[in-house]
Amino acid sequence: MEEETRDTMTGLQEVRLGRRRLLEAIAAAGGALAASALLPNKWAKPVVTASSLLSEPTTSPVLGTGDLQVTLTWNTDETDVDLFVQEPDGTWTCYYSEGTTSELDVDDTDGYGPENIYVAPGEADDGVYKVYVGFYSGEGCTTATIKITTFDNTPQKQTATFIRQSCEWDYDDTLYCVAEVTFPGGTIVEKTCTISEPDAQAAHRK
Repeated sequence: MEEETRDTMTGLQEVRLGRRRLLEAIAAAGGALAASALLPNKWAKPVVTASSLLSEPTTSPVLGTGDLQVTLTWNTDETDVDLFVQEPDGTWTCYYSEGTTSELDVDDTDGYGPENIYVAPGEADDGVYKVYVGFYSGEGCTTATIKITTFDNTPQKQTATFIRQSCEWDYDDTLYCVAEVTFPGGTIVEKTCTISEPDAQAAHRK
């Protein structure tokens, strides 16, 4: 008797499984919505709708651009990497000081950026704008990406991307050279060197 009951139960399970496979085949051929209407509730899979895919809206900072745009990002959280631009007249633009033609409009102090310095359209002085990064605080190795754009939204647009990495957080006021941008042409040339931070910057940190 028990064996007959087991055989009966097995037969019912096979029938149900066959029915389920048939309905899933119908779904593949005729659409999931039609098949889900035929399936018992306990068999129906949840339907993903457009509204269920919506997430909380995120916003990104609006970055200034123009004759010159320098944008810094990096790949480690809870890290502070600083962007510096020295103008042709020697003026510095960075997190603590604005230049005469360039402006820092976004400053991130805990990762992953961006930081952004720009010169508005028609405002670049003739001469050389020098770009640097400083690794101020963090742990482990951090890779910084610096994207430089000149004459954005014009036929004369030029772009270049550079990488700088540091595994040392010794607070020795070192800046890493990135590039020199020369106007009026807007040419971008990579530079690899280190310099000491400006006196006012170093004093501000201490």
